[in-house]
Amino acid sequence: MATLKFHGHACFSIFNDDVHLIIDPWLSGNPDIGKIPDDLRPPTHILVTHNHNDHVGDAVALSKQFDAPIISTPSAARHYRGEGATMDRLHIGGRMPIPGGSIKGTPAFHDSPLAIGENWRVELGAPCGFVVTLDGVSVYHAGDTALFGDMALYGPVDVALLPIDGRMVMEPVDAVRAAEFLDAALTIPMHWRSQDPAAFVKLVEASGRRGRVLERNEELPLTARA
Repeated sequence: MATLKFHGHACFSIFNDDVHLIIDPWLSGNPDIGKIPDDLRPPTHILVTHNHNDHVGDAVALSKQFDAPIISTPSAARHYRGEGATMDRLHIGGRMPIPGGSIKGTPAFHDSPLAIGENWRVELGAPCGFVVTLDGVSVYHAGDTALFGDMALYGPVDVALLPIDGRMVMEPVDAVRAAEFLDAALTIPMHWRSQDPAAFVKLVEASGRRGRVLERNEELPLTARA
């Protein structure tokens, strides 16, 4: 059975007995976590939505340690290969197979700069999201994004992981609309910063949908909607 685990901020794992996908692995740089956990399940795939430090995080280090590919848009993936990581390109709209499922690249409305030194930043390809299907369950990780109507093209999904901080990404009321566009059976907030994730879940439930806050390191067995 596929399982979802929340590591903090926008970092999640999706895994079963055969594969472990970790998305936006900001671990050692995250002040709430501090390091790559000693008990981290070895990743088989590392998904990166965009090049902000709080999403790339430890992707290169994990790729080198576990010989796991970084999956991202081509420009970003080529850069990480230059840093010594293993990479696998997946462009927006594309799909790649994995054991027991697939990963589809989706659009995100954001930017994707790469920090060079302390002050110089260069745009490095487009940001993206992902729809991961594993053991018959679909999980949409939006990355950092504004609300956009074409989210409806990727539904229905069993689980939607949506950012809600309201300044750098969509605000909570927009994320509720995103859950509707996606026809999400379950919506889980992420990247909330100063927002109250429990209040967001109440907004989701008021719209007639299920919502849930995951605590850091909490695991949730995944089931497809009936």
